[in-house]
Amino acid sequence: MGNNQKIYSVSQLFDLKQADIQLKTRDWLIMSRLLLEPDRMLINGKEQIFDSSYLEQIIDEFGMKEDYWIQLKNEEEEMTVHLLGDTIFEKSILKEKNFYYWETVYLDYLKSRLIEHGFFAYIRSYEEYLYHNTSELSKRRSFEVAEETSALPKMRGLNGDVIVDCNAFPGYDVFYKGVCLTACWWLFLGAPYKKLFAKQLLLEIQQVEEVAELGSGVFFELYKDPFQWKEEANLRFQQLFRDQLGISQLSYTNGVGLLKQPYIEFAFEDTVIQTVQYQNDQFQPTKKSDASYFVTRTYNFLTNQYRVNRMKGGLNALAYFPWIDDDSERMMNYHILYPELTLDKGLAAFEYYIRDSIEFEIQDMRYKEYTAVLQLFIPKKAFLDFPLEELKSALKDITIHQVSRKNDSLTFSLEKEAKHLIVSFIDQKKVSSKNQLDILEI
Repeated sequence: MGNNQKIYSVSQLFDLKQADIQLKTRDWLIMSRLLLEPDRMLINGKEQIFDSSYLEQIIDEFGMKEDYWIQLKNEEEEMTVHLLGDTIFEKSILKEKNFYYWETVYLDYLKSRLIEHGFFAYIRSYEEYLYHNTSELSKRRSFEVAEETSALPKMRGLNGDVIVDCNAFPGYDVFYKGVCLTACWWLFLGAPYKKLFAKQLLLEIQQVEEVAELGSGVFFELYKDPFQWKEEANLRFQQLFRDQLGISQLSYTNGVGLLKQPYIEFAFEDTVIQTVQYQNDQFQPTKKSDASYFVTRTYNFLTNQYRVNRMKGGLNALAYFPWIDDDSERMMNYHILYPELTLDKGLAAFEYYIRDSIEFEIQDMRYKEYTAVLQLFIPKKAFLDFPLEELKSALKDITIHQVSRKNDSLTFSLEKEAKHLIVSFIDQKKVSSKNQLDILEI
Protein backbone atom coordinates (compact mmCIF):
# COMPACT_ATOMS: atom_id res chain seq x y z
CA MET A 1 0.00 0.00 0.00
CA GLY A 2 1.12 3.55 -0.62
CA ASN A 3 2.07 6.18 1.97
CA ASN A 4 -0.63 8.60 0.88
CA GLN A 5 -2.74 7.95 3.97
CA LYS A 6 -6.37 9.01 4.04
CA ILE A 7 -9.28 8.91 6.46
CA TYR A 8 -12.59 7.41 5.40
CA SER A 9 -15.69 8.56 7.29
CA VAL A 10 -19.30 7.44 6.87
CA SER A 11 -22.38 8.54 8.80
CA GLN A 12 -26.14 8.16 8.59
CA LEU A 13 -28.72 10.46 10.16
CA PHE A 14 -32.39 9.49 10.34
CA ASP A 15 -35.82 10.67 11.42
CA LEU A 16 -35.28 14.18 10.08
CA LYS A 17 -37.93 16.86 9.57
CA GLN A 18 -37.78 19.30 6.66
CA ALA A 19 -36.14 22.02 8.76
CA ASP A 20 -33.59 19.46 9.98
CA ILE A 21 -32.80 18.39 6.44
CA GLN A 22 -32.07 21.90 5.26
CA LEU A 23 -30.09 22.82 8.41
CA LYS A 24 -28.00 19.63 8.42
CA THR A 25 -27.22 19.95 4.71
CA ARG A 26 -26.18 23.59 5.11
CA ASP A 27 -23.92 22.60 8.02
CA TRP A 28 -22.46 19.85 5.85
CA LEU A 29 -21.72 22.42 3.12
CA ILE A 30 -19.92 24.70 5.60
CA MET A 31 -17.87 21.83 7.02
CA SER A 32 -17.02 20.55 3.53
CA ARG A 33 -15.75 23.96 2.41
CA LEU A 34 -13.71 24.22 5.60
CA LEU A 35 -12.06 20.81 5.20
CA LEU A 36 -11.70 20.56 1.44
CA GLU A 37 -11.54 23.93 -0.25
CA PRO A 38 -13.43 22.21 -3.13
CA ASP A 39 -13.00 23.26 -6.76
CA ARG A 40 -15.56 20.88 -8.30
CA MET A 41 -18.97 19.53 -7.43
CA LEU A 42 -21.19 16.74 -8.69
CA ILE A 43 -24.95 17.08 -8.45
CA ASN A 44 -26.73 13.78 -9.07
CA GLY A 45 -23.66 12.64 -11.01
CA LYS A 46 -23.25 15.74 -13.18
CA GLU A 47 -19.89 17.46 -12.63
CA GLN A 48 -19.42 21.23 -12.72
CA ILE A 49 -17.34 24.01 -11.21
CA PHE A 50 -17.96 24.51 -7.49
CA ASP A 51 -20.61 27.19 -6.93
CA SER A 52 -21.56 27.81 -3.29
CA SER A 53 -24.48 30.15 -3.99
CA TYR A 54 -26.03 27.66 -6.42
CA LEU A 55 -25.79 24.87 -3.84
CA GLU A 56 -27.42 27.05 -1.19
CA GLN A 57 -30.35 27.68 -3.54
CA ILE A 58 -30.78 23.94 -4.07
CA ILE A 59 -30.66 23.24 -0.34
CA ASP A 60 -33.32 25.89 0.33
CA GLU A 61 -35.72 23.90 -1.86
CA PHE A 62 -35.16 20.51 -0.18
CA GLY A 63 -38.31 18.77 1.02
CA MET A 64 -39.18 15.42 2.58
CA LYS A 65 -39.25 13.32 -0.60
CA GLU A 66 -35.83 13.98 -2.05
CA ASP A 67 -33.34 11.55 -3.56
CA TYR A 68 -30.41 13.86 -4.10
CA TRP A 69 -26.63 13.40 -4.34
CA ILE A 70 -24.10 16.21 -3.85
CA GLN A 71 -20.35 15.64 -3.93
CA LEU A 72 -17.63 18.25 -3.40
CA LYS A 73 -14.09 17.46 -4.57
CA ASN A 74 -10.55 18.66 -4.95
CA GLU A 75 -7.68 16.71 -6.48
CA GLU A 76 -7.29 14.21 -3.64
CA GLU A 77 -10.29 14.51 -1.33
CA GLU A 78 -14.06 14.41 -1.46
CA MET A 79 -17.14 14.84 0.69
CA THR A 80 -20.51 13.45 -0.35
CA VAL A 81 -24.03 13.86 1.00
CA HIS A 82 -27.01 11.78 -0.11
CA LEU A 83 -30.45 12.94 0.93
CA LEU A 84 -33.07 10.19 0.77
CA GLY A 85 -36.44 11.04 2.31
CA ASP A 86 -35.89 11.71 6.03
CA THR A 87 -32.36 10.25 5.96
CA ILE A 88 -28.99 11.84 5.26
CA PHE A 89 -25.94 9.75 4.34
CA GLU A 90 -22.48 11.34 4.45
CA LYS A 91 -19.17 10.03 3.14
CA SER A 92 -15.77 11.72 3.38
CA ILE A 93 -12.29 10.87 2.14
CA LEU A 94 -9.68 13.20 3.67
CA LYS A 95 -5.90 13.36 3.66
CA GLU A 96 -4.25 12.38 6.94
CA LYS A 97 -2.68 15.80 7.52
CA ASN A 98 -5.94 17.58 6.80
CA PHE A 99 -7.93 15.29 9.09
CA TYR A 100 -5.57 15.76 12.03
CA TYR A 101 -5.55 19.54 11.55
CA TRP A 102 -9.36 19.66 11.77
CA GLU A 103 -9.89 16.55 13.94
CA THR A 104 -11.37 18.30 17.00
CA VAL A 105 -13.68 20.46 14.89
CA TYR A 106 -14.78 17.56 12.70
CA LEU A 107 -15.47 15.19 15.62
CA ASP A 108 -17.50 17.89 17.41
CA TYR A 109 -19.48 18.42 14.21
CA LEU A 110 -20.08 14.70 13.76
CA LYS A 111 -20.95 13.99 17.40
CA SER A 112 -23.45 16.85 17.58
CA ARG A 113 -25.27 15.43 14.56
CA LEU A 114 -25.21 11.89 15.97
CA ILE A 115 -26.55 13.01 19.36
CA GLU A 116 -29.65 14.42 17.64
CA HIS A 117 -30.28 12.01 14.78
CA GLY A 118 -27.55 9.37 14.78
CA PHE A 119 -28.21 6.03 13.10
CA PHE A 120 -24.66 4.85 12.36
CA ALA A 121 -21.17 6.23 11.77
CA TYR A 122 -17.58 5.18 11.50
CA ILE A 123 -14.16 6.72 10.92
CA ARG A 124 -11.21 4.62 9.78
CA SER A 125 -8.12 4.52 7.65
CA TYR A 126 -9.17 4.38 4.00
CA GLU A 127 -6.36 1.89 3.46
CA GLU A 128 -7.83 -0.38 6.18
CA TYR A 129 -11.32 -0.09 4.69
CA LEU A 130 -10.09 -1.10 1.23
CA TYR A 131 -8.00 -3.99 2.53
CA HIS A 132 -10.86 -5.49 4.54
CA ASN A 133 -13.63 -4.87 2.02
CA THR A 134 -12.15 -5.44 -1.46
CA SER A 135 -13.08 -8.91 -2.68
CA GLU A 136 -12.32 -8.73 -6.41
CA LEU A 137 -8.85 -10.05 -7.17
CA SER A 138 -8.07 -7.45 -9.84
CA LYS A 139 -9.02 -4.52 -7.60
CA ARG A 140 -6.65 -5.72 -4.87
CA ARG A 141 -3.75 -5.19 -7.28
CA SER A 142 -3.93 -1.47 -6.43
CA PHE A 143 -2.63 -2.12 -2.90
CA GLU A 144 -1.05 -5.58 -2.75
CA VAL A 145 0.92 -7.92 -4.99
CA ALA A 146 -0.55 -11.11 -6.41
CA GLU A 147 1.46 -13.31 -4.02
CA GLU A 148 -0.19 -11.61 -1.03
CA THR A 149 -3.64 -12.04 -2.53
CA SER A 150 -3.02 -15.70 -3.29
CA ALA A 151 -2.49 -16.42 0.42
CA LEU A 152 -5.90 -15.01 1.41
CA PRO A 153 -9.03 -17.17 1.89
CA LYS A 154 -11.20 -17.45 -1.21
CA MET A 155 -14.84 -18.09 -2.06
CA ARG A 156 -17.10 -17.86 -5.09
CA GLY A 157 -19.09 -14.74 -5.77
CA LEU A 158 -22.72 -14.83 -6.85
CA ASN A 159 -21.61 -14.92 -10.49
CA GLY A 160 -19.29 -17.86 -9.82
CA ASP A 161 -16.00 -15.91 -10.01
CA VAL A 162 -13.31 -16.62 -7.41
CA ILE A 163 -13.01 -13.73 -4.97
CA VAL A 164 -11.36 -13.04 -1.61
CA ASP A 165 -13.50 -14.13 1.35
CA CYS A 166 -13.62 -10.85 3.26
CA ASN A 167 -15.68 -12.50 6.02
CA ALA A 168 -12.33 -13.53 7.50
CA PHE A 169 -11.26 -9.87 8.00
CA PRO A 170 -12.06 -7.94 11.21
CA GLY A 171 -12.99 -4.77 9.31
CA TYR A 172 -15.45 -6.33 6.86
CA ASP A 173 -18.75 -4.44 6.51
CA VAL A 174 -21.78 -6.74 6.44
CA PHE A 175 -25.48 -5.93 6.70
CA TYR A 176 -28.10 -7.58 8.87
CA LYS A 177 -31.71 -6.49 9.41
CA GLY A 178 -31.04 -3.17 7.72
CA VAL A 179 -27.95 -2.16 9.72
CA CYS A 180 -24.23 -2.22 9.00
CA LEU A 181 -22.09 -4.45 11.22
CA THR A 182 -18.35 -3.88 11.29
CA ALA A 183 -15.33 -3.08 13.45
CA CYS A 184 -12.91 -0.18 12.90
CA TRP A 185 -11.05 2.64 14.67
CA TRP A 186 -14.05 4.86 15.60
CA LEU A 187 -17.61 3.53 15.50
CA PHE A 188 -21.08 4.75 16.51
CA LEU A 189 -24.15 2.52 16.82
CA GLY A 190 -27.41 4.45 17.18
CA ALA A 191 -30.89 3.67 18.50
CA PRO A 192 -31.88 1.28 15.64
CA TYR A 193 -29.17 -1.12 16.83
CA LYS A 194 -31.12 -1.84 20.01
CA LYS A 195 -33.02 -4.44 17.97
CA LEU A 196 -29.78 -6.45 18.08
CA PHE A 197 -27.80 -5.25 21.09
CA ALA A 198 -28.93 -4.01 24.49
CA LYS A 199 -27.16 -0.72 25.27
CA GLN A 200 -25.77 -2.26 28.47
CA LEU A 201 -24.12 -4.99 26.39
CA LEU A 202 -22.49 -2.37 24.17
CA LEU A 203 -21.27 -0.30 27.12
CA GLU A 204 -19.61 -3.37 28.66
CA ILE A 205 -17.59 -4.23 25.55
CA GLN A 206 -14.05 -5.05 26.71
CA GLN A 207 -10.53 -4.22 25.51
CA VAL A 208 -11.29 -1.03 23.60
CA GLU A 209 -9.62 2.35 24.01
CA GLU A 210 -12.92 4.10 24.84
CA VAL A 211 -16.63 3.35 24.99
CA ALA A 212 -19.33 5.85 26.01
CA GLU A 213 -22.92 6.82 25.45
CA LEU A 214 -23.57 9.39 22.75
CA GLY A 215 -27.16 10.56 22.49
CA SER A 216 -29.35 7.46 22.23
CA GLY A 217 -26.42 5.37 20.96
CA VAL A 218 -22.92 4.30 21.90
CA PHE A 219 -19.57 5.17 20.36
CA PHE A 220 -16.33 3.20 20.49
CA GLU A 221 -12.69 4.00 19.87
CA LEU A 222 -10.93 0.67 19.43
CA TYR A 223 -7.32 1.86 19.51
CA LYS A 224 -5.38 5.12 19.54
CA ASP A 225 -4.21 5.68 15.97
CA PRO A 226 -6.38 4.81 12.95
CA PHE A 227 -3.32 4.67 10.70
CA GLN A 228 -1.69 1.98 12.87
CA TRP A 229 -4.41 -0.53 12.01
CA LYS A 230 -1.89 -3.07 10.65
CA GLU A 231 -0.24 -3.44 14.07
CA GLU A 232 -0.87 -6.96 15.33
CA ALA A 233 -2.32 -5.74 18.64
CA ASN A 234 -4.75 -3.39 16.91
CA LEU A 235 -5.94 -6.12 14.55
CA ARG A 236 -6.58 -8.30 17.63
CA PHE A 237 -8.62 -5.54 19.25
CA GLN A 238 -10.57 -5.13 16.02
CA GLN A 239 -11.26 -8.87 15.78
CA LEU A 240 -12.17 -9.16 19.47
CA PHE A 241 -14.68 -6.33 19.10
CA ARG A 242 -16.23 -8.17 16.17
CA ASP A 243 -16.29 -11.43 18.14
CA GLN A 244 -17.90 -9.82 21.20
CA LEU A 245 -20.78 -8.51 19.08
CA GLY A 246 -21.16 -11.84 17.32
CA ILE A 247 -21.07 -10.20 13.91
CA SER A 248 -19.92 -13.38 12.19
CA GLN A 249 -22.76 -15.33 13.80
CA LEU A 250 -25.39 -12.75 12.82
CA SER A 251 -24.38 -12.24 9.21
CA TYR A 252 -21.94 -13.71 6.73
CA THR A 253 -21.74 -13.79 2.94
CA ASN A 254 -19.66 -16.90 2.24
CA GLY A 255 -22.51 -19.39 2.64
CA VAL A 256 -21.00 -21.41 5.51
CA GLY A 257 -19.87 -19.02 8.26
CA LEU A 258 -16.42 -18.46 9.74
CA LEU A 259 -16.13 -22.00 11.10
CA LYS A 260 -14.96 -21.01 14.56
CA GLN A 261 -16.42 -20.97 18.06
CA PRO A 262 -18.65 -17.99 18.97
CA TYR A 263 -18.00 -15.55 21.82
CA ILE A 264 -21.71 -14.72 22.04
CA GLU A 265 -24.91 -16.35 20.79
CA PHE A 266 -28.36 -14.90 20.13
CA ALA A 267 -31.99 -15.93 20.35
CA PHE A 268 -34.67 -13.63 18.89
CA GLU A 269 -38.38 -13.73 19.63
CA ASP A 270 -40.69 -10.88 18.58
CA THR A 271 -39.38 -7.86 20.54
CA VAL A 272 -37.17 -9.85 22.92
CA ILE A 273 -33.47 -10.56 22.42
CA GLN A 274 -31.61 -13.05 24.55
CA THR A 275 -27.84 -13.28 24.41
CA VAL A 276 -25.33 -15.55 26.10
CA GLN A 277 -21.80 -14.19 26.38
CA TYR A 278 -18.93 -16.54 27.12
CA GLN A 279 -16.23 -15.46 29.59
CA ASN A 280 -13.18 -17.01 31.23
CA ASP A 281 -12.22 -17.02 34.92
CA GLN A 282 -11.05 -13.41 34.64
CA PHE A 283 -14.47 -12.38 33.23
CA GLN A 284 -12.85 -11.69 29.87
CA PRO A 285 -14.54 -12.64 26.57
CA THR A 286 -13.60 -16.06 25.26
CA LYS A 287 -14.86 -18.67 22.82
CA LYS A 288 -17.68 -20.96 23.89
CA SER A 289 -15.61 -24.10 24.36
CA ASP A 290 -13.28 -22.32 26.82
CA ALA A 291 -15.98 -20.58 28.88
CA SER A 292 -16.30 -20.88 32.64
CA TYR A 293 -18.75 -17.99 33.09
CA PHE A 294 -21.95 -17.37 31.16
CA VAL A 295 -23.56 -13.92 31.01
CA THR A 296 -27.20 -14.16 29.98
CA ARG A 297 -29.01 -10.96 28.99
CA THR A 298 -32.70 -10.66 28.18
CA TYR A 299 -33.80 -7.38 26.61
CA ASN A 300 -37.15 -6.14 25.27
CA PHE A 301 -36.32 -3.31 22.89
CA LEU A 302 -39.90 -1.97 22.92
CA THR A 303 -40.38 -1.77 26.70
CA ASN A 304 -36.66 -1.42 27.53
CA GLN A 305 -36.99 -4.19 30.11
CA TYR A 306 -33.56 -5.63 30.77
CA ARG A 307 -32.24 -8.50 32.88
CA VAL A 308 -28.72 -9.85 33.24
CA ASN A 309 -27.37 -12.89 35.03
CA ARG A 310 -23.80 -14.19 35.32
CA MET A 311 -23.30 -17.85 36.23
CA LYS A 312 -20.21 -19.98 36.72
CA GLY A 313 -20.37 -23.49 35.36
CA GLY A 314 -19.84 -25.68 32.34
CA LEU A 315 -21.54 -26.30 29.03
CA ASN A 316 -24.57 -28.60 28.89
CA ALA A 317 -26.28 -30.36 26.00
CA LEU A 318 -28.28 -27.25 25.08
CA ALA A 319 -25.03 -25.45 24.22
CA TYR A 320 -24.56 -27.76 21.24
CA PHE A 321 -28.09 -29.05 20.59
CA PRO A 322 -30.58 -26.22 21.20
CA TRP A 323 -33.66 -28.29 20.33
CA ILE A 324 -34.35 -31.16 22.73
CA ASP A 325 -37.35 -33.48 22.55
CA ASP A 326 -37.61 -35.27 25.88
CA ASP A 327 -40.49 -37.48 24.72
CA SER A 328 -38.46 -39.08 21.93
CA GLU A 329 -35.13 -38.60 23.75
CA ARG A 330 -33.63 -36.79 20.79
CA MET A 331 -31.71 -33.54 20.60
CA MET A 332 -30.85 -31.60 17.50
CA ASN A 333 -28.94 -28.74 15.97
CA TYR A 334 -29.06 -27.60 12.34
CA HIS A 335 -27.38 -25.21 9.91
CA ILE A 336 -28.43 -23.93 6.50
CA LEU A 337 -25.40 -23.93 4.22
CA TYR A 338 -24.60 -22.85 0.65
CA PRO A 339 -21.62 -24.97 -0.41
CA GLU A 340 -21.80 -23.60 -3.96
CA LEU A 341 -20.12 -20.43 -2.62
CA THR A 342 -17.09 -22.41 -1.46
CA LEU A 343 -14.17 -23.70 -3.50
CA ASP A 344 -14.20 -27.17 -1.89
CA LYS A 345 -17.90 -28.08 -2.33
CA GLY A 346 -18.45 -27.26 1.34
CA LEU A 347 -16.03 -29.91 2.61
CA ALA A 348 -14.32 -27.77 5.27
CA ALA A 349 -17.68 -26.54 6.56
CA PHE A 350 -19.16 -30.04 6.72
CA GLU A 351 -16.16 -31.30 8.67
CA TYR A 352 -16.21 -28.31 11.03
CA TYR A 353 -19.89 -28.59 11.97
CA ILE A 354 -19.63 -32.36 12.41
CA ARG A 355 -16.58 -32.12 14.66
CA ASP A 356 -18.14 -29.24 16.57
CA SER A 357 -21.08 -31.55 17.33
CA ILE A 358 -19.08 -34.56 18.50
CA GLU A 359 -15.71 -33.30 19.79
CA PHE A 360 -16.52 -31.56 23.07
CA GLU A 361 -16.60 -32.32 26.76
CA ILE A 362 -19.82 -31.86 28.72
CA GLN A 363 -21.15 -33.48 31.85
CA ASP A 364 -24.77 -33.90 30.86
CA MET A 365 -26.54 -37.25 31.12
CA ARG A 366 -28.94 -36.28 28.35
CA TYR A 367 -26.09 -36.26 25.85
CA LYS A 368 -25.10 -39.76 26.90
CA GLU A 369 -28.64 -41.13 26.84
CA TYR A 370 -30.38 -39.15 24.06
CA THR A 371 -29.89 -39.47 20.31
CA ALA A 372 -27.86 -36.50 19.05
CA VAL A 373 -28.77 -35.27 15.55
CA LEU A 374 -27.02 -32.73 13.33
CA GLN A 375 -28.93 -31.62 10.25
CA LEU A 376 -27.21 -29.67 7.48
CA PHE A 377 -29.57 -28.17 4.90
CA ILE A 378 -27.99 -27.70 1.47
CA PRO A 379 -29.42 -26.96 -1.99
CA LYS A 380 -30.67 -30.02 -3.83
CA LYS A 381 -28.17 -29.48 -6.64
CA ALA A 382 -25.33 -29.88 -4.10
CA PHE A 383 -26.18 -33.61 -3.88
CA LEU A 384 -25.17 -34.05 -7.53
CA ASP A 385 -21.51 -33.41 -6.71
CA PHE A 386 -21.39 -34.17 -3.00
CA PRO A 387 -17.81 -34.77 -1.68
CA LEU A 388 -18.68 -37.94 0.22
CA GLU A 389 -15.36 -39.74 -0.22
CA GLU A 390 -13.42 -36.59 0.66
CA LEU A 391 -15.57 -36.15 3.78
CA LYS A 392 -14.94 -39.77 4.82
CA SER A 393 -11.21 -39.16 4.43
CA ALA A 394 -11.37 -35.95 6.49
CA LEU A 395 -13.22 -37.86 9.22
CA LYS A 396 -10.92 -40.88 9.15
CA ASP A 397 -10.47 -40.74 12.95
CA ILE A 398 -14.26 -41.10 13.36
CA THR A 399 -16.10 -44.36 12.72
CA ILE A 400 -18.85 -44.00 10.10
CA HIS A 401 -21.84 -46.37 10.06
CA GLN A 402 -24.98 -46.85 7.97
CA VAL A 403 -24.59 -44.43 5.08
CA SER A 404 -27.99 -43.91 3.47
CA ARG A 405 -28.15 -41.84 0.31
CA LYS A 406 -31.21 -40.61 -1.60
CA ASN A 407 -31.80 -37.94 -4.23
CA ASP A 408 -32.50 -35.24 -1.67
CA SER A 409 -30.81 -36.52 1.51
CA LEU A 410 -27.73 -38.22 2.87
CA THR A 411 -27.61 -39.69 6.38
CA PHE A 412 -24.95 -41.52 8.35
CA SER A 413 -24.11 -42.39 11.94
CA LEU A 414 -20.81 -41.41 13.57
CA GLU A 415 -19.03 -42.79 16.59
CA LYS A 416 -15.95 -41.45 18.37
CA GLU A 417 -14.76 -42.31 21.87
CA ALA A 418 -18.18 -43.48 23.07
CA LYS A 419 -19.88 -40.45 21.52
CA HIS A 420 -22.55 -40.89 18.85
CA LEU A 421 -23.98 -38.50 16.30
CA ILE A 422 -26.46 -38.88 13.44
CA VAL A 423 -25.68 -36.50 10.57
CA SER A 424 -28.28 -35.75 7.90
CA PHE A 425 -27.74 -33.63 4.80
CA ILE A 426 -31.19 -32.52 3.62
CA ASP A 427 -32.64 -30.54 0.72
CA GLN A 428 -33.12 -26.92 1.84
CA LYS A 429 -36.67 -26.88 0.49
CA LYS A 430 -37.75 -29.14 3.33
CA VAL A 431 -36.80 -26.69 6.07
CA SER A 432 -39.30 -24.09 4.87
CA SER A 433 -42.26 -26.42 5.35
CA LYS A 434 -41.42 -27.45 8.92
CA ASN A 435 -40.80 -25.67 12.16
CA GLN A 436 -37.70 -26.31 14.24
CA LEU A 437 -39.09 -29.13 16.41
CA ASP A 438 -40.70 -30.86 13.46
CA ILE A 439 -37.31 -31.10 11.82
CA LEU A 440 -36.44 -33.75 14.39
CA GLU A 441 -38.90 -36.07 12.73
CA ILE A 442 -37.32 -36.00 9.27
